Amino acid sequence: MRIAFLILFLFSASLASAQIWYIGVKAGPTFSNYKTKTPWKEASNVGYTFGFTSFKQMGPHFGLALDFHYIQKGYYHKVCNTITDKLEAHYLEVPIMVDYTFIMPGLKNFKLHANVGIYTAYWLNGVYKTKGYDPGGASDNVDFSQTGTKRFDFGPNVGGRLEYFLKNGSLSLDLRYELGVLDLQSNAHDNTNNTNRAFIVGISYMKPLGN
Repeated sequence: MRIAFLILFLFSASLASAQIWYIGVKAGPTFSNYKTKTPWKEASNVGYTFGFTSFKQMGPHFGLALDFHYIQKGYYHKVCNTITDKLEAHYLEVPIMVDYTFIMPGLKNFKLHANVGIYTAYWLNGVYKTKGYDPGGASDNVDFSQTGTKRFDFGPNVGGRLEYFLKNGSLSLDLRYELGVLDLQSNAHDNTNNTNRAFIVGISYMKPLGN
């Protein structure tokens, strides 16, 4: 957590500098699962994310990226052809990333970005969904207090962004991978390490702040 506070401090300090902030919106699909392997067939739990995104160029190549968004994560297990077990988890998340910009020769309106950083997230609510055990399936809300499930998540992220510049802003395709480091359900008595992993695809639009 000290690393998170350090990056937040660096981000706050950068607000006083003269570089221009770019702000915008982002949305796209998510493909998630728990890191722990199970004896069952695992498929990606498909969800979505949307929220706000921002970027600040701090030098010729380096910049700082900050997002605030709603995101769906969880897991999806196929016990057999007719029985499935699924967790739909809903988070508010803040990724903070150091960004390195590549100029693309011959492509005047394009830039390629590589980024690495951390994310912190708060688990709002979740639903367990099963099919095949009971007629019509079953659905139960996550009970945080009784199961000891943790609401806060944290971990590193890495990704890239292809940016296309418009007259008054830019469009980007953003690919990112997140790996949680906290065992969210350590009291579930299943002898597993229940940490999030997610692949996120985002389409964003940004423009200079104040324009």
